[in-house]
Amino acid sequence: MRRLNAITGAALYAIVVVVPLFVILLGPQSPERGFWIEFGVALGFIGLAMLSLQSVLTARYPKLSGVIGQDTMLQFHRQAGIVAFGFVLAHPVVLLLAEPDYWEFLDPRVNLLRAAFLILVVFALPILIVTSLWRDRLRLPYEWWRLGHGALAMLILVIGLVHITRVHHYLSDPWKQALWVVIGTASIGSILYARAIKPLKVRRHPYRVTDVRPAAHRTWTIALEPANDTAPLQFRPGQFAFVTLDDSAFALEQHPYSIASSAMRPERLEFVVKELGDYTATIGGTPVGQTAYVDGPYGSLHLPDDPSSSLLMIGGGIGISPILSMLRTLRDKGSRGRVVLIYAADEAEDLVCDSELDDLEHQLGLEVVRVLREPPAGWQGRRGVIDVDLIDDFLPAEGAGKWHVVLCGPPPMMDVVERAARDRGVPLRQIHSERFDIGAAHAVGQRGTQIRLVVLALGAVMLGAAALFAW
Repeated sequence: MRRLNAITGAALYAIVVVVPLFVILLGPQSPERGFWIEFGVALGFIGLAMLSLQSVLTARYPKLSGVIGQDTMLQFHRQAGIVAFGFVLAHPVVLLLAEPDYWEFLDPRVNLLRAAFLILVVFALPILIVTSLWRDRLRLPYEWWRLGHGALAMLILVIGLVHITRVHHYLSDPWKQALWVVIGTASIGSILYARAIKPLKVRRHPYRVTDVRPAAHRTWTIALEPANDTAPLQFRPGQFAFVTLDDSAFALEQHPYSIASSAMRPERLEFVVKELGDYTATIGGTPVGQTAYVDGPYGSLHLPDDPSSSLLMIGGGIGISPILSMLRTLRDKGSRGRVVLIYAADEAEDLVCDSELDDLEHQLGLEVVRVLREPPAGWQGRRGVIDVDLIDDFLPAEGAGKWHVVLCGPPPMMDVVERAARDRGVPLRQIHSERFDIGAAHAVGQRGTQIRLVVLALGAVMLGAAALFAW
């Protein structure tokens, strides 16, 4: 179903991008200017349409995230952004090579305001792409990067829309201009929805911190309960939410955390947070009673619908959080089935909620396999990291196709497990995983590789559409 949804989404994406290009051919036409000029113009229209859709993919529409998957949308967003950048960049290059007179668009002596804004776009687009792909290497704080990313995207879209409406060769009719204004409005509206409307909605449903307790070394469980008359958040075990621990729902500090509590007890949300960055370094000092805001749930990571399925759950580090939610939900439902949990951490003190896992082992008939990279003396569990040999011990090739694999952890570990499960015959639709942020999207895994191929195919289709337009 997820693959079908992804294919349907890709087809709709292609239609939304390409159809407006050919709609502008309706009605009276201006004289043709040669293949390469028209080809360059088509590349610009396609690139602008793709850029317009970029904000829709990251606007945090819960239903879209739940159907397609947040990681799928983020990886598609990343790959499609690169292709869109190529189309937009190729637009002036092709035009200038075909007709040098077009340099006047960038000549401030001809039109200072027009030249200034178009040159601004020429510099803003690479900044947008570079800061997105290498945000971690550039050490850009996520909150300020997100704010700047949205502002730059909106600026580029507005300038692009003004540019195509001011150049009247194809958009001389008001209804054609209106079509592109609608496209741009949908895109800018998505940015405003995510940055302004969504916080306004979330502000009406505040939470408060009711408990802060250690879950492991430098790792904390934060419990939230609805304040006032806020209805409990209904979620599926494995999903995540964006949490703001601040008195204002508009605070820049907003972080995606997997929900670790049982879906059968939505009146109390629990999140397991590790001290990793500047923000989480003081998470253990969050005062009880602190106002909090929860935006969610998001994501398509969840338990298989078939309760009799054999489950292999693999968690690495803080990636145990969504798995804890699943296990706690299974406990509260009274489920008992074949469940194996492989849980990897650096040291014994890093094992999250370790004593509770012992309890769950008895309550669910759960088999827990702990793996430590740096085990203490006398350690009786597994040593090292999760690798192919370890997967072989618990997922034999014979009958592997009947298993479901639930996976969350560091991207390299997820890549190893996904490949190993696929090699043993587990269908991709039965590998349940999700990567929550665009910064990790370069480690695309098995599913992400397919997304890259889909985007490349879409790019080829759009190049063909541009050539057909210019023919």
